[in-house]
Amino acid sequence: MKYPARILYYGAVLLWCLLLAGCSQQKTPDNSVRLGYLQNDLHHLPAFVALEKKFFKDEGLNVTVAGVFKAGPELMSAFGSGDLDCGYVGQAPATAAVLNNVAKVKFIAQVNREGSALVIQSDDPAASFADLQGKSVAIPGHATMQDFLLRRAARTSGISFETLRIIVLKPPEMLQALSQKQIAAFISWEPYPAQAVSDNNGKILLTSSQIWPSHPCCVLVASETLCRTWPATVRKILAAHQRACAFISDNPEAAISIGMQYTGMARATVAAALKHIVFDPALDREKAGEFVEFLKDLRYIQSHAPEKSLNDVLYD
Repeated sequence: MKYPARILYYGAVLLWCLLLAGCSQQKTPDNSVRLGYLQNDLHHLPAFVALEKKFFKDEGLNVTVAGVFKAGPELMSAFGSGDLDCGYVGQAPATAAVLNNVAKVKFIAQVNREGSALVIQSDDPAASFADLQGKSVAIPGHATMQDFLLRRAARTSGISFETLRIIVLKPPEMLQALSQKQIAAFISWEPYPAQAVSDNNGKILLTSSQIWPSHPCCVLVASETLCRTWPATVRKILAAHQRACAFISDNPEAAISIGMQYTGMARATVAAALKHIVFDPALDREKAGEFVEFLKDLRYIQSHAPEKSLNDVLYD
């Protein structure tokens, strides 16, 4: 059967468009990455560095900041709705989200170790954790790393966690609440402890390194779809992240400047905060496993959620 030349022409054009669309769909996920991180969180400095120094671009990636979130659970919900490809987030909300089937992500790297602190009012005579019994202590949320650290400190001190009056506040709200003496103490990630000290409203009772030496904190996660379909992209993200961690170590003054830019805090505050944070891309399987068990023991994992283990969280 012979077809008119016009039909053959348009058919060829349509086929060419479909081929182009197919190529575009194959290339876009491999080059374009939607990134999320937490607002004013100095733990996510490697993300800020990688963006500012164009490390992602050097790897051939077109990274778009698709969301700046106030809390880890919000960021994980964005993964659940398919709005992010990778993100910097606390290990606690990320682990809980995976084990509770809220989001399907894999940990591709550690971001930092340590970097939190328990802060009390500047005029509080408390000399040890035991002195906080019966007092109000703010945490950024349940099933957070700070929740775990506070519970660990209580156990180490030999007091019951239940003797504390726990209040959930976002870190910026903690600063105000402490200055107005609405709370006796808070535990948060940097740079908020350093800010409280800088403002002369608080002093550090315990650093997180004193509570749990070399503890993991934030992780770099990627969606399971990205990990499964575009492993080369994951390797590029990881390479940029590793380069950013090395840059922070090798260029402390430049890292402080970038931290100031993304947090809006003074140089002295950022510099003081960075002294308590260790940026390390290597995941610690043993400590990650310990935290999984913590979430399960406290029943932060929903009973109806299918049983999962550490292997469901880590990217090989």
